[in-house]
Amino acid sequence: MDMMEADSRKWYVLSASDGLRSLERQFERLSAARTLRGEAPVEYFMPTCLKMSTQFGQSRMSRRKLIGNYIFVHDTYKNILEAKQFVQSMWLLPHPDHNEGQREFMTLSDREMEIFKAIARAHANQLPCYPIGMVDLEEGDTVEIVGGEFDGMRGTLQCSQGRSGGKVLIAIGNLFLVASPDIEPQCIRILQFGKGNRHPYRKFEAHLPRAVLALTHLYGLGEGDQRGLTDEDLASMAVFVGRFEDLQPATINIASQHATLMLMSYAALQNDERQAKWRERCDNLLSRVKSDTQQAWQLTFMYAATADADLYRQAHDIIDTWTIAPRDRKRALIVSTLHTFNPTTIIDRGDVPIK
Repeated sequence: MDMMEADSRKWYVLSASDGLRSLERQFERLSAARTLRGEAPVEYFMPTCLKMSTQFGQSRMSRRKLIGNYIFVHDTYKNILEAKQFVQSMWLLPHPDHNEGQREFMTLSDREMEIFKAIARAHANQLPCYPIGMVDLEEGDTVEIVGGEFDGMRGTLQCSQGRSGGKVLIAIGNLFLVASPDIEPQCIRILQFGKGNRHPYRKFEAHLPRAVLALTHLYGLGEGDQRGLTDEDLASMAVFVGRFEDLQPATINIASQHATLMLMSYAALQNDERQAKWRERCDNLLSRVKSDTQQAWQLTFMYAATADADLYRQAHDIIDTWTIAPRDRKRALIVSTLHTFNPTTIIDRGDVPIK
């Protein structure tokens, strides 16, 4: 550790074995000593939680250390050494990647501490906290929070059955995981689906009829031939594109469905720039899709979004060779969609109003 680094303020991660109240008194004495010298009090953070206990048949609430003996001090290395004279049970934790014989200690960035403190405030000292490795992060979706106090925070979504929102687990350094308060679905952007589950298909299957309905409203193909998106159409399409814009699909089939649904959604929203981007993405994926059923699915719904007659012909070239089994719902859906969005019904798209 060079002199410049030793004089820079960082969030050092330390361990202190004394009890909570004892540590608080020791830091009070340290701050008083610094104040007498005309210096600022020590800045530290010691996460606590509320715990119910029973003694002599009576329940009582008390504050306890939340995560073992961890304590976080925002100071220079030089001042940390002085602080150890007041808090003698406190010691610096070596960085896990430190080299033998070098003084490299564990620190957290200002941003990590901001997130940690914000979550702690939101939970009013009842902060869910887990050791690294305790929770299987492979099963959750990698997400980013958009908007609000936790804007830009990335972590792993831990949601309840049937919900699209939920808590986001964020790693603080490589020490532990903390859970955010409940985040609304529209504020969560999916970056990557978790492994070993089928929920990507369920989410896409749920959005497909909404996107089809929005396009039928756009083209005036519904009852009464009224043209224009409803408020429900707008909300559904906007939430979907906001949630899945930055998704990195793990397989070609998921990528095919994702890109096609993004194209349909932006077509319904009449966002020409984003629609052009996802049309190009769909075109690039077509040659990589191996299943003729998935190819026909992509061509059909790309056609529904764009009214490109060439896509219509390509889809028919595939489905005209099929004999559809009674239970083959995917192929039956493709055929019925081509029938609904045939060239004669959407040949004149024009400027479609949004109602």
